[in-house]
Amino acid sequence: MWQITDWMRSGYKACREDGETVFIYKRPDWGTGLCGSHSFYELRSRGVLIGRITSERSWRPSIKAEWLAEQDRPLSEVDLLEITAALKL
Repeated sequence: MWQITDWMRSGYKACREDGETVFIYKRPDWGTGLCGSHSFYELRSRGVLIGRITSERSWRPSIKAEWLAEQDRPLSEVDLLEITAALKL
C-alpha cells in the first residue's frame, strides 16, 4: 500500500511500507505534445523516470498510466496502478 504525502509545491512523495520511495512531479502539458491534459505527472525512482500519469480535460475524464521502466526495478506496473489510485486525480 502506498501513502502519498505533499513533498514540495510541484510534486508529491509516495512511500511504500518496505521503504521504497517514488517522487511524483507535476509537469506542464505545453511543449510535451500533451496539450489539453488536465494533469500530467512524471514518476521517478532513484533518479530514473519510471512512469507517467495523465488525465484528460473533458466532461468525462479518463486517466492514463504509462509504465516506462525496465523489468529489473523493485517496482512494477501494479505499483504504478496503486499510486495512480492513491493520487485521486
